[in-house]
Amino acid sequence: MSVSDIRPGVPSDLEFIMSLERSSLALPWPAESVLRLLEPDPSESSFAFACVAPSMGYIGVTGVLDEAEIGNLVVDEKFRRQGVGYALMEYAVEELKKRGVLSIFLEVESTNTGAFELYKKAGFTEYGRRPDYYGSGRDAVLMKCILAY
Repeated sequence: MSVSDIRPGVPSDLEFIMSLERSSLALPWPAESVLRLLEPDPSESSFAFACVAPSMGYIGVTGVLDEAEIGNLVVDEKFRRQGVGYALMEYAVEELKKRGVLSIFLEVESTNTGAFELYKKAGFTEYGRRPDYYGSGRDAVLMKCILAY
């Protein structure tokens, strides 16, 4: 899996992304929110986009000015631990650099060790926690990545 296998998301990816959301997340995003990633409004001061590894996974990003947030990174269970998530992160970071983004933020459930390790490998560091955010003993770990130019 490489970055060259990834492309910007388009509205026809909605069904695939929603299928991933429903099969992988306890609380999937509403379809309307995902569609906003696939049909961003260029007149807004904020931005939103999705990157898709067809049939394997996607990453959704929103932002304003020089800050961005990764809302979801979902990889189909069949393709986990094969570099798909990391390739999606690389692709999104390159897109964010083109947009002049300096800081990227995300949160991850403390029990999701695979995702936590992926984010650390991608250069994210922990800067805070929301205790029991996902339920008893399941904190939200707040992470950030400062982009170097």
